[in-house]
Amino acid sequence: MTPVEAPQAELHPLQQIPMDQHRFSLRKKVRSLFVVAFVIFTLLNIYCSFCNPFHFDPYKYSYKGWAWWTMNDLKGTPSVHNVAVLGSSLMVSAVAGCDANHLKKPLDLTKYHHVSYLDQQLTKSFGGTFDTFNLSAPGQMPSDAYLSLRAMAATANRPEVVIYGIAPRDFIDSTLTGPNDTEPFKYLTRFVNIDDVATHEFRSPWAKLDWCLQRLVFLYGYSLDFKLALGDESNLVANQYLPAPPSKHPFTWWDRVKILPTYIPAEIHPEAVISSPLTADKIDFKDNTQEYLQRYKSPDKDTFNTQIYFLRKLSEFCHKERIQLVLVNMPIMEVNTKMLSVSTYHNYLDSMHKFAWNNDVVYYDLCNFAQYQKQDYHDTVHLNAFGGKKFFDNLMTVLVSDPRANNSLTLAGIQLERNTALAVKLKTPIKPRTF
Repeated sequence: MTPVEAPQAELHPLQQIPMDQHRFSLRKKVRSLFVVAFVIFTLLNIYCSFCNPFHFDPYKYSYKGWAWWTMNDLKGTPSVHNVAVLGSSLMVSAVAGCDANHLKKPLDLTKYHHVSYLDQQLTKSFGGTFDTFNLSAPGQMPSDAYLSLRAMAATANRPEVVIYGIAPRDFIDSTLTGPNDTEPFKYLTRFVNIDDVATHEFRSPWAKLDWCLQRLVFLYGYSLDFKLALGDESNLVANQYLPAPPSKHPFTWWDRVKILPTYIPAEIHPEAVISSPLTADKIDFKDNTQEYLQRYKSPDKDTFNTQIYFLRKLSEFCHKERIQLVLVNMPIMEVNTKMLSVSTYHNYLDSMHKFAWNNDVVYYDLCNFAQYQKQDYHDTVHLNAFGGKKFFDNLMTVLVSDPRANNSLTLAGIQLERNTALAVKLKTPIKPRTF
């Protein structure tokens, strides 16, 4: 026999009302709390937007990448820079190698942003005084170059002449998803207004929506600043009440990189990027073919057109600020250009010539395969110390021969020399007159 189950008592419909009322009341309270929180959040955003009770340092950032070190040096120096250099790692390598040999000492590229050999040659050729600031950075695209020059102008440094070294990779890099994905964009847009180029900065609608929210919602736009401020306060409290125990071997940035090499990969540290003097017996050539096969894998027309747009914005900014822009096609090895299709490479060269003509820009093609040999390069695109010196010597030849560049550089040298002399004179104490 199967056990007889006890009959379950059925609840009268009226007995279920208290439970339903409880659920309804709970939902109503949740909605009320949400509405109250939303109203408080909205009012707080409106108050902060109009009254701005917080004062954050826009140059402060969550990590110190190449752009951070560049701007930190630029805004911290009292020097007046009458020439600026832009470009990718091709320009970085040429400047760093040439100057390390010229100055006969290792250079820490987190702190060294001069172009000493070029300054010396400019003074010899045009007279006056020159102080060139190096804005070039690894991976720099025209979109990054535009923001970098705008950032320099934001620090009250306006160069008279800008020399911008370009190459095919700068316009067709297949590893770049969009202009807003670069390390310079993420940092420089903290203090450079991009309203005029926002429609071209974002290829993804979600990225543009995020940017719009940052502009419209104060607490969201300054979320990183609040996070940094909270982190600073937390560190002060932790260091006060939970100080790190003394150790003969404290944990350093170098240790972190060994353990977590992919954590904040764009961050660099003093003495992490050193350019040392090079001798002929120490030349070491690296084959970076695989890297560039990846970069040249699928040239995208939209990427190319977007970067041409930013090159045009850079040119317009220079015309507006009365800065003489000099475009230079950087030397690279012929084997590197052959990784591109013939039509892609010739389209790049043709586009640069047309751009210079249509936008009234001084342009030189210094990519002469016959002038540079394998021993002038670190790899298929980066000049070493000897190639860098050869590049700047060739650059000086064309700058002297070009009337517009010659005139602009002559005036820039004279102006800085006069301003420097006047500054020295004003600092000299006035001696009392004797009779």
